[in-house]
Amino acid sequence: MDHFNLIDGELHVENVPLARIAAEVGTPVYVYSAATFQRHARVFRDGLAGIGRKHLAFAVKANPNLAVLRLLANEGFGADVVSGGELARSLAAGMAAKDIVFSGVGKTRIELDQALSVGIGQFNLELEEEGMVLSQLAAARGLRAPATLRVNPDVDAGTHEKSPPAAPRTSSACRSTRRRRSSIGSRLCPG
Repeated sequence: MDHFNLIDGELHVENVPLARIAAEVGTPVYVYSAATFQRHARVFRDGLAGIGRKHLAFAVKANPNLAVLRLLANEGFGADVVSGGELARSLAAGMAAKDIVFSGVGKTRIELDQALSVGIGQFNLELEEEGMVLSQLAAARGLRAPATLRVNPDVDAGTHEKSPPAAPRTSSACRSTRRRRSSIGSRLCPG
């Protein structure tokens, strides 16, 4: 169920005619339904109620609107961020730092330090070098950074030929470890 409905042939959001919104604020305009977001967030969360340990994180790149992020924070969701800007937006929206996961390639030293300083819940590492920088930054603060290493095994997922899954010969994590030939890299990315 959502809260966009035709009433007497006119589209409404939460019983407000979209034509009235367009007349008052102009177009183009993005119109969201808080009630629809809340319902979908609750249905998703409640659907996982039987799972003991879980972390619900919204991918901020999907919609960085502060009102949307605030609504999701109020529903108990954390954030999956890929930049310092997304981290700042998530915190500004009221998401707890411990509920934020920092993913993606290309995290800068400044962004890693920023995330450490606010105490995010987890770093998803894509490269061995990224882990080394994070380790140095954490050690300088007397901290231990909560981190996971993303590994792309050579598995054919049967995706479209134009979007193949990463294989050891192309995986960023494996490329990094091959260059350095670290013990973990040689076990996870042989060859």
